[in-house]
Amino acid sequence: MKDVTITELFAGRVRCAPAAPALRFRGAELTYWQLDVRAEQLAHRLRAAGVGPESVVGVCVERSFEMIIALVGVLKAGAAYLPLDPDEPAVRLRLMLEQADARVLLTHDSQPPDFGVPALEVDGDVVDTTPLPPGGSADTLAYVRYTSGSTGHPKGVAVPHRGVVRLVHDADWLDFGPQETFLQLCAVTFDPSEFEIWGALLNGGCLVIHPPGPLSLPELAESIHREKITTLWLTAGLFHRMVDRHVDSLGGLRQLVAGGDVLSPAHVNRVRRAHPHVRMVNGYGPTENTCFTAAHTVTRQVKDTVPIGTPIAGTRVYVLDEKLRPVSDGEWGELYTAGDGLALGYLNRPEWTAERFLADPFTPGERMYRVGDLVRRTRGGVLEFRGRVDDQVKIAGYRVELGEITAALADQPGVTEALVLAREDVTPGEKVLVGYVVTLRENVNLRRALGQRLPRHLVPAAIVTLPEFPLTRAGKIDRAALPAPWLAPPKPGIDPPRTPIEAKLAGLMAETLAVHQVGIHDNFFDIGGNSLLAADVLERIRGELSIDLPAARLFFENPTVAGLAENLSPNDLGDRPCD
Repeated sequence: MKDVTITELFAGRVRCAPAAPALRFRGAELTYWQLDVRAEQLAHRLRAAGVGPESVVGVCVERSFEMIIALVGVLKAGAAYLPLDPDEPAVRLRLMLEQADARVLLTHDSQPPDFGVPALEVDGDVVDTTPLPPGGSADTLAYVRYTSGSTGHPKGVAVPHRGVVRLVHDADWLDFGPQETFLQLCAVTFDPSEFEIWGALLNGGCLVIHPPGPLSLPELAESIHREKITTLWLTAGLFHRMVDRHVDSLGGLRQLVAGGDVLSPAHVNRVRRAHPHVRMVNGYGPTENTCFTAAHTVTRQVKDTVPIGTPIAGTRVYVLDEKLRPVSDGEWGELYTAGDGLALGYLNRPEWTAERFLADPFTPGERMYRVGDLVRRTRGGVLEFRGRVDDQVKIAGYRVELGEITAALADQPGVTEALVLAREDVTPGEKVLVGYVVTLRENVNLRRALGQRLPRHLVPAAIVTLPEFPLTRAGKIDRAALPAPWLAPPKPGIDPPRTPIEAKLAGLMAETLAVHQVGIHDNFFDIGGNSLLAADVLERIRGELSIDLPAARLFFENPTVAGLAENLSPNDLGDRPCD
């Protein structure tokens, strides 16, 4: 049943239960039939705009009904979708659209910025509602997703329909079906969104779309309970936070999948103790193998590490040495994967594809992907993960190639040397990107310059300027000698707090970001903040100041100490001047 497309499986669900709820968003609902009709209308409009089979269509739409309609409509038109984040720098969006040779850009905005591609609103005049004939095959391109690239440029991973079908249809690693209600929480630019969206819609389940905007842990906990979510995906960082602060909210789930980075055994064990009926799964895999390669259902207390498990259906894995020979069980080797989940390669980049997608020496005529992770297989066939063989890391669940950030930093005017590290000694329990530069120019805001070129999760939380890099006796950069950013003296010219509430907020932000001090006009996201750290600050504001305001108001509209203080009226702090 793997030789089918996403659109064929979706059409089958529409025929089977047209009145069943497909989507819920902010209290409203769309049935499978309603979603199908609106997607069909969009498909006709795309065809009229010149979109044909395997054309690439950019989708720059925030979480909403329209985002899902866009994805289904693009596939119905026979094309492939390219998910884009509206908050990413315009130069990066233009680069991805250009590299992918996108024909059209779908958007919410009636007058979007000019990215060199014709723009089309998701909702528009009805052209036709006649069902388009099914086209393509399981090997037809379904989507392109850009990931961080070690070459200094993002790489577009080209995934066929077969990969998604293998992930969620007739699957053996999780229960899928009409009884499941999924939460669509993951950014559509992040590949676990494929699991959320198609795990629901290709199996007759209901997909609840979480409102867009900055993440709030209490709001997420309330949404899980209110919407009666049964299957949930969380990145490792978000999973750890929810377990620490809202573990009770996970009790209504049937299935909890977490991953994207190394899971803490203590947090996994806590979920098992608190909610033994919840199926706790560690999901592991690269974008190049359609989201998940292996999965491990935790059935007993975890001791040292959480295994990444066994390959899911339609997937082969090999643990090999440097000469591509299998290593014995219990020995560490490099992981390679093959099977139905394998991507077609990197879009329009044959040289990169040839480097990572190799001939499978164990299955003639097939290919395998070099993952770049060190693993070992236990005698029971379960895989354990140790780390990377290169400089790729995971930050807040996102795959990050340090080479791409280093290249962008080295490209800035006046920078003579650059290096980016992922440090775990800056913010407790978190990996944080820290940049190091030797520069000929002073007082240059390199983080702001990178923010114009890279998405927010690729911008280092801090950039340390050094007169020269420390070297080892062998003449290589001595990474162990590079200072943590908090060792640098506080920067001059910071506007100090004027009231007790500003002092409290500045202190909370400084502690969260592991910096000496935060000025009242410093933008939280410009000085190292991200969505997970914002959730931490919000949680502490609620707890320590007895204040309950929407996350978007606090961290999206006005992410400064002064801006936040204007909106707060705490019970125990007055507005008298600071001493």
